[in-house]
Amino acid sequence: MFKKVGLVIFALALMVVPGLASCAGDSDDTRDVVIGFLADFTGPASLTSVELEKGFSDYMKMIEEDDPIPGVRIRLVTYDTRMDYARPVPGYLWLRGQGAQLIWNFSPVFVAMLKDRSQGDKVPTYTFQADPTTVDEDYIYNFAIGYEEEAEAMMEWLVEDWEKKGMGRPLRVGHVGISGFVSSTQMSTVFRKFAAENPQKVEIKEQFAPLGNMAWGVEISQLRDSDIIVMNTLGPSTASFVKEARDRGYKNKFLGSSLCFMGFWDLIRHALRHDLGMLDGAMAMHGQMLWTDESEFLDKLNANLARYRSPAEGEKLKKGTSWPTGQITGMIMTDVVRRAVDKVGAENVNEAALNDALKDINLTVDGWGESWRFWGDSNILFRMLRVIEYRPADDDWFAVTDWFLPPGFRD
Repeated sequence: MFKKVGLVIFALALMVVPGLASCAGDSDDTRDVVIGFLADFTGPASLTSVELEKGFSDYMKMIEEDDPIPGVRIRLVTYDTRMDYARPVPGYLWLRGQGAQLIWNFSPVFVAMLKDRSQGDKVPTYTFQADPTTVDEDYIYNFAIGYEEEAEAMMEWLVEDWEKKGMGRPLRVGHVGISGFVSSTQMSTVFRKFAAENPQKVEIKEQFAPLGNMAWGVEISQLRDSDIIVMNTLGPSTASFVKEARDRGYKNKFLGSSLCFMGFWDLIRHALRHDLGMLDGAMAMHGQMLWTDESEFLDKLNANLARYRSPAEGEKLKKGTSWPTGQITGMIMTDVVRRAVDKVGAENVNEAALNDALKDINLTVDGWGESWRFWGDSNILFRMLRVIEYRPADDDWFAVTDWFLPPGFRD
């Protein structure tokens, strides 16, 4: 479901990082169920991918120690895509060669690129955000909605919020994205269509820059008069844009896509740590829980974080939502494998059994706006969003709206 993300490179020693060592299943009658993680470990989304893997591995440690799956252990094998469009196919083939029975793919664009292979091999694929070309496709499962639906939600909320203020003129929206990136193109298409259909409500200006761009003079000069700037950038580029926009006199708000701020928050915050006030007015459209929420789900996350990470590392991981997303993925995969084992037996778990179990997932988790299940014929587990904001005085993120369904998912 998540459709919809160069950083300071957290370079790993190896291009491929073998997956989890098991604590619970060393006996001869314990089988590995292998999940292949196709992600970016040395490119612009490396920090996010590393934290996702940490969250997943910590959840698996907890399962192995407290509630092992009878006869089975889950093992993760990873492949580094570097966010290079030439690497998903060899990565998929390598993971399959390592025995991967289910592919966890960081990028919805790469899921689309591999759709024919996944379907031809009948290998289930899980990713975070949906892509228009893979919505409702067999063997493909998404946690969250895609960038187009996210952009529709942004436009609707921005206009409603603006009209409440009674300004008496159209809202001026700036949009900065990455040249050639599918997510930026998808959001741009929605923004331009909405503006064309509602000229009395909103005006749109857009600027696009190469991946890893760090100098924003031209883009900011074009967007400086915006009432709000919607951002769909990655990593250090986001921090550099915010800083340069403030230095050049932009005083209004930023609204990030679901990955722009929260996927790289610790990096962004660190880059601007000498003046966190620059981030006053940073907001995001977000389909995740926050560390400032109160729920049993957050209580469990905090307990796991304290159990497996040092206090110093735990504080760093709490600056974003990548580690929790890894935990969520662990929850989902554990449920899927456990139900597959219950149905066919540990010795018979294969791609088909995992695919059948994925179809039937139905988890109710405290604090979320709806259950995690595939609604109707959709292959999206969780459809809801909410708007969140960063408050420098508290140095944390807080929800400013309740959970809501984007326009395309309402009856």
